[in-house]
Amino acid sequence: MSAMGYRDAVNLSLSARILVNAEALNMAETVGNVSRHRRAPIVVESGGGYSVVYVPAVSGESLAHSYQRLLATIADSMGLPVTEMDRRGFFLKFSDNNVINAVYKEVSDVIKLDKPCDVEARLLKASCVADVAGFLYTDKMIKRTSRVKFSYMVPAVDAVIKGATATYPQIHVRYAPPELLMERPEAQAIYYVESGSSIYVLTVGLDVSSISELEYCQDSDKEFKGQKPKRVEAALKALIGMVDGLMLGAKRSRYGPVWEVKSIIVAVSKGPIPFEVSPGTHRGYIEETARRAKTVKDIIGVNVELYAFDREGLVKGSLDNVKFYNTHSEALAEAVKKVLELIKT
Repeated sequence: MSAMGYRDAVNLSLSARILVNAEALNMAETVGNVSRHRRAPIVVESGGGYSVVYVPAVSGESLAHSYQRLLATIADSMGLPVTEMDRRGFFLKFSDNNVINAVYKEVSDVIKLDKPCDVEARLLKASCVADVAGFLYTDKMIKRTSRVKFSYMVPAVDAVIKGATATYPQIHVRYAPPELLMERPEAQAIYYVESGSSIYVLTVGLDVSSISELEYCQDSDKEFKGQKPKRVEAALKALIGMVDGLMLGAKRSRYGPVWEVKSIIVAVSKGPIPFEVSPGTHRGYIEETARRAKTVKDIIGVNVELYAFDREGLVKGSLDNVKFYNTHSEALAEAVKKVLELIKT
């Protein structure tokens, strides 16, 4: 990307506080007949100091997988290139020559290419998912850093302090008919799935300007560059779908989470560095983000527009640099509209 491109870089950042009950979005291990929910250690203030608490969590890798599933579907519906593995939801994203020969036959000709620029262009023209979410091709020593970034989804600190976070094993029974039980008594069994509930914090960043930008090439590719608006639109639509419908995690067929977005702040920034919103781990995150946005504009020259939804009553006064909406969906949609305007200009 040119120096001018860096000065005009467009980024989207968001953080949301989501009430989620009875979910099993990320299981980490099986011990006997118990499937355990993933946990992560977080640090909270306690008695004038700090202590470590283990809480239910959803990993960033799990979130990224869900995002890529949505991106592959949306990109395919828009006529953008995706591989067959993208369509099937397997994101090996090239790996090495053996993997390419086995499951990425549509780009097998890339093995014969020597120049990093040619290799990168060939792979990214074949996969919008690899363009946005990155890839690694070890035999050619070529990688692409993901343009989308996910935090772990962990409980808000104020929820942890109040004790509003929990995991609990729910009993299930694997049924077997009497005819089978006569031969195999173990076919019918009791098992437990650990569910989690809390106010979770989801934080995401998208480096919009770097989508459809080649890293190993001195000159831009006209065909690839021409797809930039559509690829950016697909990346944004996937993000909206993921947050708006909580389309993330696994084990949803019998553990569809009971969820509600309680508040959200979305930032669209343009400038030499990306602006990241303050994560919703604390109740003052919208106001803190608004103050920081003014500071970075004055000191660094980053223009930031903020879009918010607040059902929790977190904001007590007025914030002149934040636009508030009646639903989280409206806030997301308006932020995306702004990004697409900036990309076109």
